[in-house]
Amino acid sequence: MKLPPTANYLPLRFIAIGMLSWLLFAMLSACAHKKIAMPPVTPAPTGNYHFGKFVWHDLLTNDIPSAKKFYGALFGWEFESSQPGDTAFTVIKYKGLPIGSMIYIKRLNPEVSESRWLASLSVADVGQAVEHFRTNGGKIYREPKNYPERGRLAVVGDPQGAVLALLKASGGDPADEKPEFNQWFWHELITENPDEAVSFYEALVDYRHEAREVRKGITYYVLKNETVPRAGVLKAPWEGIPPVWLPYVRVEDVSPLAARVESLGGRLILAPDSTIRNGSVAIIADPTGAAVAIQKWPFEASERSESQ
Repeated sequence: MKLPPTANYLPLRFIAIGMLSWLLFAMLSACAHKKIAMPPVTPAPTGNYHFGKFVWHDLLTNDIPSAKKFYGALFGWEFESSQPGDTAFTVIKYKGLPIGSMIYIKRLNPEVSESRWLASLSVADVGQAVEHFRTNGGKIYREPKNYPERGRLAVVGDPQGAVLALLKASGGDPADEKPEFNQWFWHELITENPDEAVSFYEALVDYRHEAREVRKGITYYVLKNETVPRAGVLKAPWEGIPPVWLPYVRVEDVSPLAARVESLGGRLILAPDSTIRNGSVAIIADPTGAAVAIQKWPFEASERSESQ
Protein backbone atom coordinates (compact mmCIF):
# COMPACT_ATOMS: atom_id res chain seq x y z
CA MET A 1 0.00 0.00 0.00
CA LYS A 2 1.20 3.47 -0.78
CA LEU A 3 2.56 5.23 2.29
CA PRO A 4 1.28 8.83 2.29
CA PRO A 5 2.76 11.57 4.49
CA THR A 6 1.34 11.12 7.98
CA ALA A 7 0.38 14.79 8.24
CA ASN A 8 -2.00 14.44 5.32
CA TYR A 9 -4.01 11.76 7.12
CA LEU A 10 -4.10 12.87 10.73
CA PRO A 11 -7.94 12.64 10.76
CA LEU A 12 -7.52 8.85 10.55
CA ARG A 13 -6.48 9.00 14.20
CA PHE A 14 -10.16 9.45 15.07
CA ILE A 15 -10.91 5.89 13.97
CA ALA A 16 -9.67 4.55 17.28
CA ILE A 17 -8.85 7.34 19.75
CA GLY A 18 -10.59 6.83 23.08
CA MET A 19 -11.96 3.38 22.28
CA LEU A 20 -10.77 1.67 25.44
CA SER A 21 -12.13 4.15 27.99
CA TRP A 22 -15.55 4.95 26.55
CA LEU A 23 -16.57 1.58 25.10
CA LEU A 24 -17.21 -0.16 28.40
CA PHE A 25 -19.35 2.71 29.63
CA ALA A 26 -21.22 2.91 26.34
CA MET A 27 -22.09 -0.76 26.14
CA LEU A 28 -23.09 -1.01 29.78
CA SER A 29 -25.31 2.05 29.71
CA ALA A 30 -26.84 1.57 26.28
CA CYS A 31 -27.59 -2.13 26.65
CA ALA A 32 -29.14 -1.50 30.04
CA HIS A 33 -31.72 0.80 28.43
CA LYS A 34 -35.12 -0.72 29.17
CA LYS A 35 -36.45 -0.24 25.67
CA ILE A 36 -33.60 -1.94 23.79
CA ALA A 37 -34.55 -5.27 22.26
CA MET A 38 -31.68 -6.43 20.06
CA PRO A 39 -33.01 -8.10 16.91
CA PRO A 40 -31.62 -11.40 15.57
CA VAL A 41 -28.82 -11.25 13.00
CA THR A 42 -31.03 -12.95 10.39
CA PRO A 43 -34.72 -12.30 9.66
CA ALA A 44 -35.41 -16.04 10.01
CA PRO A 45 -33.36 -18.68 11.85
CA THR A 46 -30.81 -20.43 9.63
CA GLY A 47 -29.53 -23.05 12.06
CA ASN A 48 -26.12 -22.77 10.39
CA TYR A 49 -22.98 -21.17 11.74
CA HIS A 50 -19.88 -19.77 10.05
CA PHE A 51 -17.47 -19.26 12.93
CA GLY A 52 -14.92 -16.63 12.04
CA LYS A 53 -17.39 -14.58 9.99
CA PHE A 54 -18.40 -11.05 10.97
CA VAL A 55 -22.18 -11.27 11.16
CA TRP A 56 -23.48 -7.96 12.59
CA HIS A 57 -22.59 -4.28 12.94
CA ASP A 58 -23.61 -1.83 15.65
CA LEU A 59 -23.04 1.89 15.32
CA LEU A 60 -22.47 3.42 18.75
CA THR A 61 -23.22 7.12 18.28
CA ASN A 62 -24.24 10.21 20.19
CA ASP A 63 -26.41 11.49 17.29
CA ILE A 64 -28.68 8.89 15.72
CA PRO A 65 -30.71 11.39 13.60
CA SER A 66 -27.57 12.73 11.88
CA ALA A 67 -26.26 9.22 11.27
CA LYS A 68 -29.58 8.10 9.79
CA LYS A 69 -29.69 11.06 7.43
CA PHE A 70 -26.10 10.44 6.27
CA TYR A 71 -26.30 6.70 5.65
CA GLY A 72 -29.78 6.90 4.21
CA ALA A 73 -28.66 9.43 1.60
CA LEU A 74 -25.33 7.72 0.85
CA PHE A 75 -26.31 4.03 0.78
CA GLY A 76 -30.09 4.00 0.68
CA TRP A 77 -30.27 2.35 4.10
CA GLU A 78 -33.60 2.29 5.91
CA PHE A 79 -34.25 2.61 9.64
CA GLU A 80 -36.78 1.24 12.08
CA SER A 81 -37.17 1.61 15.84
CA SER A 82 -37.19 -1.70 17.65
CA GLN A 83 -40.19 -0.50 19.68
CA PRO A 84 -42.58 2.45 19.24
CA GLY A 85 -41.13 5.63 20.71
CA ASP A 86 -37.64 4.16 21.16
CA THR A 87 -35.01 6.81 20.44
CA ALA A 88 -32.03 4.90 21.87
CA PHE A 89 -31.95 1.95 19.47
CA THR A 90 -32.56 1.84 15.72
CA VAL A 91 -32.45 -1.15 13.37
CA ILE A 92 -30.65 -0.56 10.05
CA LYS A 93 -32.21 -2.25 7.03
CA TYR A 94 -31.36 -2.53 3.37
CA LYS A 95 -34.09 -3.60 0.97
CA GLY A 96 -36.14 -4.59 3.99
CA LEU A 97 -33.51 -6.87 5.55
CA PRO A 98 -31.73 -6.01 8.83
CA ILE A 99 -27.98 -5.40 8.42
CA GLY A 100 -27.10 -3.58 11.64
CA SER A 101 -28.27 -1.21 14.34
CA MET A 102 -27.59 2.17 15.91
CA ILE A 103 -27.22 2.51 19.67
CA TYR A 104 -27.25 5.89 21.38
CA ILE A 105 -24.28 6.66 23.63
CA LYS A 106 -23.83 9.80 25.67
CA ARG A 107 -20.81 11.82 24.55
CA LEU A 108 -18.24 11.90 27.35
CA ASN A 109 -15.61 14.19 25.82
CA PRO A 110 -16.72 17.06 23.55
CA GLU A 111 -13.26 17.20 21.96
CA VAL A 112 -13.05 13.52 20.96
CA SER A 113 -15.24 11.64 18.53
CA GLU A 114 -16.70 8.70 20.43
CA SER A 115 -18.93 7.23 17.71
CA ARG A 116 -17.70 3.88 16.39
CA TRP A 117 -18.78 0.88 14.35
CA LEU A 118 -18.55 -2.31 16.39
CA ALA A 119 -18.48 -5.55 14.38
CA SER A 120 -19.61 -8.90 15.84
CA LEU A 121 -17.54 -12.02 15.11
CA SER A 122 -19.27 -15.39 15.12
CA VAL A 123 -17.67 -17.85 17.55
CA ALA A 124 -18.62 -21.36 18.64
CA ASP A 125 -18.44 -20.64 22.38
CA VAL A 126 -18.42 -17.06 23.63
CA GLY A 127 -17.16 -18.03 27.08
CA GLN A 128 -14.18 -19.93 25.69
CA ALA A 129 -13.44 -17.14 23.24
CA VAL A 130 -13.46 -14.58 26.05
CA GLU A 131 -10.97 -16.72 28.00
CA HIS A 132 -8.70 -16.77 24.94
CA PHE A 133 -8.63 -12.97 25.07
CA ARG A 134 -8.23 -12.90 28.84
CA THR A 135 -5.31 -15.34 28.96
CA ASN A 136 -3.46 -13.95 25.95
CA GLY A 137 -3.19 -10.29 26.88
CA GLY A 138 -6.57 -9.04 25.65
CA LYS A 139 -9.17 -7.04 27.58
CA ILE A 140 -12.77 -7.81 28.42
CA TYR A 141 -15.10 -4.81 28.18
CA ARG A 142 -18.37 -6.70 28.44
CA GLU A 143 -18.53 -10.16 29.98
CA PRO A 144 -20.69 -12.71 28.12
CA LYS A 145 -24.39 -12.01 28.40
CA ASN A 146 -27.46 -13.57 26.82
CA TYR A 147 -29.82 -11.39 24.78
CA PRO A 148 -33.10 -13.17 23.96
CA GLU A 149 -33.20 -12.49 20.21
CA ARG A 150 -29.53 -11.78 19.44
CA GLY A 151 -27.72 -14.55 21.30
CA ARG A 152 -24.76 -14.66 23.66
CA LEU A 153 -22.55 -11.59 23.34
CA ALA A 154 -19.33 -10.18 24.77
CA VAL A 155 -17.19 -7.13 23.94
CA VAL A 156 -13.42 -7.53 23.97
CA GLY A 157 -10.13 -5.97 22.90
CA ASP A 158 -7.32 -8.03 21.38
CA PRO A 159 -3.77 -7.92 22.80
CA GLN A 160 -2.88 -4.94 20.60
CA GLY A 161 -6.06 -3.03 21.41
CA ALA A 162 -8.49 -3.62 18.52
CA VAL A 163 -12.06 -3.87 19.83
CA LEU A 164 -14.78 -6.23 18.56
CA ALA A 165 -17.80 -8.17 19.78
CA LEU A 166 -17.96 -11.96 20.08
CA LEU A 167 -21.32 -13.53 19.26
CA LYS A 168 -23.02 -16.91 19.20
CA ALA A 169 -26.26 -15.98 17.43
CA SER A 170 -29.48 -17.51 18.69
CA GLY A 171 -30.80 -18.65 15.32
CA GLY A 172 -27.58 -19.09 13.36
CA ASP A 173 -25.50 -16.89 11.06
CA PRO A 174 -26.30 -15.29 7.69
CA ALA A 175 -25.48 -17.45 4.68
CA ASP A 176 -22.27 -16.95 2.73
CA GLU A 177 -23.58 -15.05 -0.26
CA LYS A 178 -22.13 -12.40 -2.53
CA PRO A 179 -23.05 -9.07 -0.92
CA GLU A 180 -25.13 -6.62 -2.88
CA PHE A 181 -24.06 -3.04 -3.38
CA ASN A 182 -24.38 -0.95 -0.21
CA GLN A 183 -23.99 -3.96 2.06
CA TRP A 184 -21.15 -5.04 4.35
CA PHE A 185 -18.59 -7.24 2.65
CA TRP A 186 -15.15 -7.03 4.28
CA HIS A 187 -13.26 -6.28 7.49
CA GLU A 188 -9.68 -5.17 7.88
CA LEU A 189 -7.56 -5.24 11.00
CA ILE A 190 -5.10 -2.35 10.98
CA THR A 191 -2.55 -3.19 13.64
CA GLU A 192 1.00 -2.68 14.84
CA ASN A 193 2.14 -6.30 14.62
CA PRO A 194 0.31 -8.28 11.91
CA ASP A 195 2.22 -11.52 12.55
CA GLU A 196 1.18 -11.60 16.20
CA ALA A 197 -2.38 -10.63 15.30
CA VAL A 198 -2.67 -13.40 12.71
CA SER A 199 -1.42 -15.99 15.21
CA PHE A 200 -3.83 -14.72 17.86
CA TYR A 201 -6.91 -14.92 15.64
CA GLU A 202 -5.92 -18.27 14.12
CA ALA A 203 -5.91 -19.66 17.66
CA LEU A 204 -9.32 -18.08 18.31
CA VAL A 205 -11.19 -19.58 15.34
CA ASP A 206 -10.28 -22.01 12.59
CA TYR A 207 -8.56 -19.48 10.36
CA ARG A 208 -5.82 -20.17 7.87
CA HIS A 209 -3.98 -17.24 6.36
CA GLU A 210 -2.54 -16.29 3.01
CA ALA A 211 0.26 -13.72 2.91
CA ARG A 212 0.56 -11.43 -0.09
CA GLU A 213 3.35 -8.93 -0.59
CA VAL A 214 1.48 -5.91 -1.90
CA ARG A 215 4.51 -3.68 -1.99
CA LYS A 216 8.15 -4.15 -1.08
CA GLY A 217 8.28 -4.77 2.65
CA ILE A 218 4.49 -4.59 3.06
CA THR A 219 2.52 -7.81 3.54
CA TYR A 220 -1.25 -8.19 3.48
CA TYR A 221 -2.71 -11.20 5.30
CA VAL A 222 -6.04 -12.73 4.28
CA LEU A 223 -7.76 -14.80 6.98
CA LYS A 224 -9.85 -17.67 5.61
CA ASN A 225 -11.99 -20.48 6.89
CA GLU A 226 -14.37 -22.81 5.09
CA THR A 227 -12.25 -21.76 2.05
CA VAL A 228 -13.92 -18.33 2.31
CA PRO A 229 -11.91 -15.10 2.85
CA ARG A 230 -13.19 -13.53 6.08
CA ALA A 231 -10.89 -10.58 6.84
CA GLY A 232 -7.60 -8.86 6.09
CA VAL A 233 -4.74 -7.91 8.40
CA LEU A 234 -2.39 -5.06 7.60
CA LYS A 235 0.34 -3.20 9.46
CA ALA A 236 -0.78 0.36 10.12
CA PRO A 237 0.68 2.40 7.24
CA TRP A 238 0.42 5.67 9.17
CA GLU A 239 1.99 6.61 12.48
CA GLY A 240 -0.13 7.12 15.57
CA ILE A 241 -3.05 4.88 14.52
CA PRO A 242 -4.18 2.59 17.37
CA PRO A 243 -5.19 -0.92 16.19
CA VAL A 244 -8.74 -1.07 14.86
CA TRP A 245 -11.14 -3.34 12.99
CA LEU A 246 -12.32 -1.29 9.99
CA PRO A 247 -15.56 -2.43 8.27
CA TYR A 248 -16.09 -2.15 4.51
CA VAL A 249 -19.23 -1.48 2.47
CA ARG A 250 -19.38 -2.71 -1.12
CA VAL A 251 -20.32 0.08 -3.56
CA GLU A 252 -20.83 0.26 -7.30
CA ASP A 253 -18.57 3.28 -7.81
CA VAL A 254 -16.40 4.88 -5.14
CA SER A 255 -15.67 8.32 -6.56
CA PRO A 256 -19.26 9.66 -6.83
CA LEU A 257 -20.01 8.57 -3.27
CA ALA A 258 -16.77 10.00 -1.92
CA ALA A 259 -17.61 13.30 -3.60
CA ARG A 260 -20.90 13.48 -1.67
CA VAL A 261 -19.55 12.71 1.80
CA GLU A 262 -18.72 16.24 2.89
CA SER A 263 -21.93 17.75 1.51
CA LEU A 264 -23.82 15.22 3.65
CA GLY A 265 -21.96 16.33 6.76
CA GLY A 266 -19.30 13.61 6.83
CA ARG A 267 -15.55 13.70 6.36
CA LEU A 268 -13.37 12.19 3.64
CA ILE A 269 -10.43 10.59 5.47
CA LEU A 270 -8.77 8.81 2.55
CA ALA A 271 -9.82 9.91 -0.94
CA PRO A 272 -9.76 7.49 -3.89
CA ASP A 273 -6.19 7.24 -5.17
CA SER A 274 -5.16 5.55 -8.41
CA THR A 275 -2.10 4.05 -6.68
CA ILE A 276 -4.20 2.41 -3.94
CA ARG A 277 -6.27 -0.49 -5.28
CA ASN A 278 -6.60 1.37 -8.56
CA GLY A 279 -8.76 4.07 -6.97
CA SER A 280 -11.40 1.58 -5.85
CA VAL A 281 -11.37 2.38 -2.12
CA ALA A 282 -11.95 5.34 0.20
CA ILE A 283 -12.23 5.79 3.96
CA ILE A 284 -14.95 8.09 5.22
CA ALA A 285 -16.37 9.25 8.55
CA ASP A 286 -20.03 9.97 9.15
CA PRO A 287 -21.17 13.26 10.78
CA THR A 288 -20.85 11.67 14.23
CA GLY A 289 -17.25 10.59 13.62
CA ALA A 290 -17.60 6.85 12.95
CA ALA A 291 -15.26 5.58 10.22
CA VAL A 292 -16.04 3.09 7.47
CA ALA A 293 -14.37 2.09 4.22
CA ILE A 294 -16.18 1.97 0.89
CA GLN A 295 -14.88 -0.12 -1.98
CA LYS A 296 -15.79 -1.18 -5.47
CA TRP A 297 -15.49 -4.94 -5.60
CA PRO A 298 -14.27 -6.73 -7.54
CA PHE A 299 -11.94 -4.04 -8.82
CA GLU A 300 -9.67 -3.98 -11.84
CA ALA A 301 -6.02 -4.06 -10.79
CA SER A 302 -3.34 -2.22 -12.68
CA GLU A 303 0.44 -2.34 -12.69
CA ARG A 304 0.49 0.73 -10.41
CA SER A 305 -1.93 -0.59 -7.79
CA GLU A 306 -1.44 -3.32 -5.24
CA SER A 307 -3.57 -6.47 -5.17
CA GLN A 308 -5.03 -5.62 -1.77
